[in-house]
Amino acid sequence: MIGKTGNYSRTHSSLLKADESTSKTLNRIASGKRINRASDDPAGLSMAMALESQNRGLFVQIANRQDEISLLQTAEGALSSTGDMLQRMNELSVQAANSTLTDSDREVIQLEIDQLRQQIDQTAANTNYNTRNLLDGSLDIQLQNGENFAISAMNSASLGVESIDLRTTESAGSAIGQVSQAINQVTSQRSSIGAVQNGISSEINSLRSELVNSTAAQSRIEDADMAREIIELSKAELQSKVAIKAFKMQDETRTTVLGLLGD
Repeated sequence: MIGKTGNYSRTHSSLLKADESTSKTLNRIASGKRINRASDDPAGLSMAMALESQNRGLFVQIANRQDEISLLQTAEGALSSTGDMLQRMNELSVQAANSTLTDSDREVIQLEIDQLRQQIDQTAANTNYNTRNLLDGSLDIQLQNGENFAISAMNSASLGVESIDLRTTESAGSAIGQVSQAINQVTSQRSSIGAVQNGISSEINSLRSELVNSTAAQSRIEDADMAREIIELSKAELQSKVAIKAFKMQDETRTTVLGLLGD
């Protein structure tokens, strides 16, 4: 009887182990994770959490850099409009230098010049990103890579076109030079913005590459091997069936023995 009791205990223990293995395997399959609790792999969990922290930091860095690009794109778009207005002012200055124009013609040209100047000032005053003004000369920020970036004031006074007067041929000739300098100033600032933007884009690509590699490393540590888990599940189910079959056989044997003893 001692031997039979021992067999019964071993069978019961095998069934419990098979059920526990089945439960863990099902949890891994359901979650897709090899590590669902600290007891699954303490060292692996520590590494996975460190990589998770690193990945989250990379996500934020990428988002921050993309915000910087958005700010630069907003400023550059506004400067593009300012450049277009300056080009129109240049055309009008060249036109006003024509000595065949009448005073009335020059007054009409001057009206458009005044309107363009006002639009340049409005663009400089109203262009902002997240409430931060971009073209009034106040922008001086530190980028995420530690570099400082600033944009000079881009209103008519700073560009040197505030007092353009095309009412005479002489003043029109002077205005051509003034507007040309303003165009160069805007173009230089746009080029600077473009260079910074390209640098940030390159850094974003590097951060994304780092994120891909870090995410892959985390996945290798904590993600479940689904093929292996399915095999383990089949193995555990088979062990459970064998243990249950053994129980039934032992019960049948015990019943037969008791029956014989009863006779």
